[in-house]
Amino acid sequence: MSSYLLPTSNGIDWATGCPPAYDTPSPRQVLRICLNLKYLIDKVVPILYEEKLIMCDHSRILNSHVISLAREACGGNKEDKKSIKKYQSSLIFCLLQVCSWYWELAAAELHNAELYNLRASAAQQMCKLIIEQEEGRDAQFLFIQMLCRRYVINENDVDSIAENALELAMDMHCTTVIGSSGYQRCLKWLWRGWITQNRFDSRSYVVCDSISSSKFSSHFHPDRLKTPMYQNIIQIFFSFVFIALYTVVVNSKDSTEVNGIDFFEGVFYFFIVGSVLDEVDKCYHVGWSYVGFWNAFNDTMYFIIMTSMVLRIASVSPIKTHYPAEYWDKISYRVLSSAAPLVWTRLLLYLESSRFVGALLVVLKHMMQESIVFFFLLLLIVIGFLQGFIGLDSSDGNREITWPIISNLMLTVLGAGKFEMFTDFAPPFAGILYYSYSFVVTVILLNILIALYSTAYQKVIDNAIDEYMALMAQKTLRYIRAPDDNVYVPPLNLFEVILTPFLQLVSHKNSKRISNFVMTILYFPMLVFVAIKEVREAKRVSYNRMKKLEDDANETDVAWDLTDGYVDEADGWIPNNETSGMLATQKKNKNSLKLQREAENSDPYFKVKGRWFKNVNEAVQPVEDGFSTGIGWENYDVYSALKDQTAKSDEKVENLTKMVEELTKMVKDLST
Repeated sequence: MSSYLLPTSNGIDWATGCPPAYDTPSPRQVLRICLNLKYLIDKVVPILYEEKLIMCDHSRILNSHVISLAREACGGNKEDKKSIKKYQSSLIFCLLQVCSWYWELAAAELHNAELYNLRASAAQQMCKLIIEQEEGRDAQFLFIQMLCRRYVINENDVDSIAENALELAMDMHCTTVIGSSGYQRCLKWLWRGWITQNRFDSRSYVVCDSISSSKFSSHFHPDRLKTPMYQNIIQIFFSFVFIALYTVVVNSKDSTEVNGIDFFEGVFYFFIVGSVLDEVDKCYHVGWSYVGFWNAFNDTMYFIIMTSMVLRIASVSPIKTHYPAEYWDKISYRVLSSAAPLVWTRLLLYLESSRFVGALLVVLKHMMQESIVFFFLLLLIVIGFLQGFIGLDSSDGNREITWPIISNLMLTVLGAGKFEMFTDFAPPFAGILYYSYSFVVTVILLNILIALYSTAYQKVIDNAIDEYMALMAQKTLRYIRAPDDNVYVPPLNLFEVILTPFLQLVSHKNSKRISNFVMTILYFPMLVFVAIKEVREAKRVSYNRMKKLEDDANETDVAWDLTDGYVDEADGWIPNNETSGMLATQKKNKNSLKLQREAENSDPYFKVKGRWFKNVNEAVQPVEDGFSTGIGWENYDVYSALKDQTAKSDEKVENLTKMVEELTKMVKDLST
């Protein structure tokens, strides 16, 4: 049975009125497209250019002609638009594959690593340029076919796992591609549930057919809870409930007696068991791709709390052990208290959609990665000096202060080491060793750690926006890659565990109906909120389609455009009129334009002349012309002047040639 990770749609494409019918190229055809693109990039970037010459938006190297050649590398019948679309739909996926090939070559051939890395950057930049170009041509084709559709490539006679360009760019951490406007816009549509999985093919996606519907029933359905944005809201809510329960449980101990498990403690353990089962389920279905920093962080916290829970159950159970029940109860609360920093820090995972918290997490992640070098060096040095001290301790045939030595070496790393214990120990060797150890750790290694942290911070800050967008891409795709067919956010997934054996006894249709009924009861307040919110948004979407605009237009009312925005207030909390908001918006825009015209016409000398706009266009640098020709806007004026001069010279030469021919003819006529 197929698993649908997003809200499903019946496949109706609102723009064309019928389901999308584009075929996908075969794995071997995808390989050929990749080979063609690699050949193109090898020719376009033959030497080590400056990276800024390639990565700028209107590059002379990756000019419009090169972008056209990249599209032609996909093949297809030029007379058949459907054939062209079929093969060009995999273009972004293929360019990302070529980028990964260049990274493999850079790792294997270090003498050419810079050139291969530059070509990989060129492949990413071509992705960005094509995405932004296609966004202006056909945004829906870009979102559904080029970014969301999954493709398979044949490498070494083995077909790869189907993957789409969105996931591939995120897995490869291609911030250039992730930072493109079309990629971010596609993510926004996925985040909102505007792009959904096709009900008939879980590998493909379609534009949701209910986003313009003003019917409450179209949005009041558990299927809408698969939307990443709503899952995130539910998880944030349960996170605050989890913290509240943890605080109550930790602070409930007020005597040495062993009390039974009360209601709040039982609910808290209910949360923990549900979260642990959810982690196990996702690791089983997704595999190693699911493992990351936050997963390890959460698993550590769950392990500590589960340990406390087992000890707590042992303390209230009738089972007799070597220690009394009070002992296990005391240890249980101490272990549970140790998880407090992790419980509160866990909130950052769900607040990362905030730009401030997101940037903070990106910096923290890179610092942790850089600190691996420090801890590796520290481990080698500690082992080396520890072996030396143990050798000194056992030189007289007895080991007397081994553990104090180990403790002092660890404290030295934290700046609390003591020199006194080495004054009378194996002089002068122990003193020399410890002074050397202190110097290496406190002066060299700790400064290396500071330098690594500074480098990591600067690297992130220089690319903070792209790194934040990559973090949000990872967050969005994390929900899409979840294995659940039905959204039971922990701890509600325990209801799913209880229901599953019974649902196996009925037909698929009835099991789906029962599951939807249970989810409607569990998520009733959230479903009401979702339906009200989406019905209000549907009014704006309908208005945009009436104006022949994109669905996400008019979301903000900017000061420099008097005809944008949408008057949501006219619809009310629960819209009951199909056209109230549209009429109010049109009235507002008409009134704004009228007032603006009256203000501008109040003084006949206020308006600028039409010549002013022409002068502005003449003052603009020829960026587009320079990009299309590959000359660059800096040299285009010189190129244009030389081109005109050459054309005039050619014209003069042609005229002179004609005159010579006429004179020659006249001379021949006279001679005869």
